[in-house]
Amino acid sequence: MAATATACAGGETSGGSSTSVTGTNATAPALASTPQSGLLKGRSLPLEDYMQTYQQTVTITRAVGVLETRCMADYGFDFQPPEAGRTPPPNDNDANIERRYGISNRKIAEKYGYGLVEQGEQTGGKMPHLTASAALVLSGRSSRDEKTTSHSYQGKQIPEGGCAGDSVRKVGADDIDMSLASKLAYDSLAKSQESAKVRAALESWSTCMKGKGYTVATPFDAADIGTAGSSGVTLALADIDCKAETGLVGIWFAEDTAIQKAQIETHHLELEEARKNNENAVEAAEKALRG
Repeated sequence: MAATATACAGGETSGGSSTSVTGTNATAPALASTPQSGLLKGRSLPLEDYMQTYQQTVTITRAVGVLETRCMADYGFDFQPPEAGRTPPPNDNDANIERRYGISNRKIAEKYGYGLVEQGEQTGGKMPHLTASAALVLSGRSSRDEKTTSHSYQGKQIPEGGCAGDSVRKVGADDIDMSLASKLAYDSLAKSQESAKVRAALESWSTCMKGKGYTVATPFDAADIGTAGSSGVTLALADIDCKAETGLVGIWFAEDTAIQKAQIETHHLELEEARKNNENAVEAAEKALRG
């Protein structure tokens, strides 16, 4: 979920020197770091400490936008990037803890079945229309470039990668790579599912589901056949009730946690470097937003 630079798009903006950025002082919609209810209430996995949170992503993206606006103003362009934080994801980070072992919250299932909680209107903005000159300054590349080329605009040198690349470097976002934690979390889920304790719990859960009229081997199979409407809700509730009866989620979470702790020991240096780079970028971003 690492932050990325604002992409460049072709089009037109008017000349000018405004450096205000709409929405940069707004607070990113808060996503709970742990489930607030359900079978996983208050729980988190070890690798989540090494993942970028949604609010961190928004902070960095907003700061990059502010710096792009200031940089573009130095070349006479009034550039306003899309406001960040208007399309919140279902989860705070890549662990997807609340649905990692299938659905786990009965209150949500009662209303949505296997569907996602409505996050409100998704109002992500579009890149402004840029002239060829503005696009050149923002990206550092012209439409004719086939390879990296040094450019200037009205006698002023354009930084490498344009204002977009320069802004990313200023907050250190180019040093962020949180992919290792995400990969390890994916691996731990797969490995934990094959552990003897989880397989036994899955068999118990499957037997429970059969008693409720459903022939499914895993919660993921149940989600695949879950449908909208009352039938989907009924299946989802049976799924969660069988998890509660068999203790599946707690057993799976414990196995997953143990595997992740071992992974962290093995990859400690790489994970700590990634976390530090992310923290440094967030600090630089917060400073840029303060002006």
